[in-house]
Amino acid sequence: MKPFDVEDLYLHSTLQAAHGAPAHPVAVFARSRPSRNRDGYRATVWCVDLEDDGGPRQLTSDDSNARSPRLSPDGKTLAFLARRQKKAGTQVYLLRLSGGEARRLTSLDHTLESIDGWTPDRGTLLVSASVPWAEDEHDDVSVAESTRPLVVKHLPYKMDGSGPTVGKRTHLFRVDAASGEAVQLTGGDFDVKEARWSPDGKRLAYVRTREEKERHWVDLWLADADGRNASRATSTLASVLGLQWSPDSTTLVFGANPTPGDSLDRPWLLRAEDGKLTALGSEDMHLAGDQFVWHEDGVRIATVVSIRGLQEICVIDTASNRAKHFPRRLRHVLHLGAGGGRLIYSCATMRKPEELYSCDWEGGSERRHTGFNRPWIRERTPPRVTVRGFDVPDGDGGTERVDAWLLRPPGKGPFPVLVDMHGGPQSTVLVDYPSHVYWYELVSRGWMILAPNTVGSASYGADFARRLIGCWGERDLPQYLAILDRLRDEGLIDERVACTGKSYGGFLSAWAIGNTQRFRAAVVCAPISDVQSHTGTSDSGFYVTPYAMGGGMDQVRDRYQRLSPIVYGTHIDTAVLMLQGQEDQRCPLGQSEELYANLLRFTRKPLRMVVYPGGSHSLASSGRPSHRVGYHRRLVDWVVRYAEQSDGGIERRNTDETAAADVAAS
Repeated sequence: MKPFDVEDLYLHSTLQAAHGAPAHPVAVFARSRPSRNRDGYRATVWCVDLEDDGGPRQLTSDDSNARSPRLSPDGKTLAFLARRQKKAGTQVYLLRLSGGEARRLTSLDHTLESIDGWTPDRGTLLVSASVPWAEDEHDDVSVAESTRPLVVKHLPYKMDGSGPTVGKRTHLFRVDAASGEAVQLTGGDFDVKEARWSPDGKRLAYVRTREEKERHWVDLWLADADGRNASRATSTLASVLGLQWSPDSTTLVFGANPTPGDSLDRPWLLRAEDGKLTALGSEDMHLAGDQFVWHEDGVRIATVVSIRGLQEICVIDTASNRAKHFPRRLRHVLHLGAGGGRLIYSCATMRKPEELYSCDWEGGSERRHTGFNRPWIRERTPPRVTVRGFDVPDGDGGTERVDAWLLRPPGKGPFPVLVDMHGGPQSTVLVDYPSHVYWYELVSRGWMILAPNTVGSASYGADFARRLIGCWGERDLPQYLAILDRLRDEGLIDERVACTGKSYGGFLSAWAIGNTQRFRAAVVCAPISDVQSHTGTSDSGFYVTPYAMGGGMDQVRDRYQRLSPIVYGTHIDTAVLMLQGQEDQRCPLGQSEELYANLLRFTRKPLRMVVYPGGSHSLASSGRPSHRVGYHRRLVDWVVRYAEQSDGGIERRNTDETAAADVAAS
């Protein structure tokens, strides 16, 4: 057996976009693999027969990346986006599943973004594309986008992973599947986020932004199939995502939340005839993503929900509002689709990366359809994985129980331990190999990984998640420390303790080393270090941060300052590595720069900041492969080098108690 290595990421396949046809036992999906030669990714489309165990069949070539696969209603034709001819740009291609070469369908000048569906007669495709938009009378749309000034009149004006969004708008087009002729269906000063034609081909549902200064609010609109007679169907929901029509074209299901900044989305129904809105499930049903599929009976809906730290398939009877869950032990369901009367999904465990499966609508007769990750993972010694409950302080003078993932190497310990702090914070520990490649090499090198779902995490009820509002770091860090105390008392860990985290986890790791001396080493990734400046510079900070802080800066300004890790820089006595994507718009580079500049003045311990050109907030999981190798390699080496030194060659300045007193005095 081989030990895990960071470069194993080149062997990993990511599976996405499972999509089937209602009455046909075939499904298509996208497979993405890192390419060492390209220093990029090879994205291909594959298909599987849901009634046959013959294995997957590759449909598109490795020569050009394919994305947004959509199977025609009769299960015979694949539509996808690709850039096969450089001068032509990204266009729609059609491929018969029976064989032959893909045919280029469109010749659009606009930047195509996604294929949103077919008409029932298979004659027309619904496509979204980015079109130029003049923001004011001085804005010249004929100027090349790379040199055109950014004219900003609203927020957000940029998005992580795609950059500036001003100077263009996303709109819908109908494309004739025979001729490729395209007709624009929507137009105006708004962006369409997603769209679906009704199964009877008569209606169009789409989600679009408002024409206001703050455009994080989106609404569901209904129109005729040709885009005419459009009317707004929702106005009280801040987010709408994952649109799917019922088979009889009467009802739409989607995920939504009425509160801007709150990520605890739940399912909703909209009756198209009269606009009646109904929330499904309870307030404690937290969606994991935006995936919905209808059963052919038009009553049952399947989706993926997050329950006590696990992502499970949930089937909801819309008539009785009763939910049935399909627990898969410690497996996380990642993507969900349906076809041929079966549910299609990819899922993974902490020991085995994702593969594609299907089951019936009762959760039975499960079949595995792919084995892309099995050959290389079988050659590695897997970690020992458990989920344990720990009694921790609840922040109100009592105790509560929280769950934590433990990934351990062979042996009895004590082990050095890396405390991994998840993002969100209204999220959970993710079963996500691409983001956590470093876990596996560290386990192979004798380390234990501790990844808790402390207060503020989703999937344990709305009250549990929202108790962290206005209390970042103050309620959850003591829970991490209590778990460490318990593990040390049990003899499972020793004093070699390090921490890391990204996004909110970056905030919490920076907060932790400024408020305790427990960590010998820290790797702070894409953090929020200054809550006030993050509010105005993040693509979503202007509405997410006021929600998370329990008020705007004009209302609770002292809280914004008190909860900023940068305030506690003088107390940090830890070896700190900072990792950041240069084009991160969610937690912008300035957040790392502020913390680094502050620490540079005060710390006597090793300090380093590494910035990856072009890297977004998703750098660790989907950035340039060479950058990902460097990211995970640096993290492993830093943790091992400095956590295994008792003092880093420098006498520790004070005890935990002294540091805590200093923080309180400040």
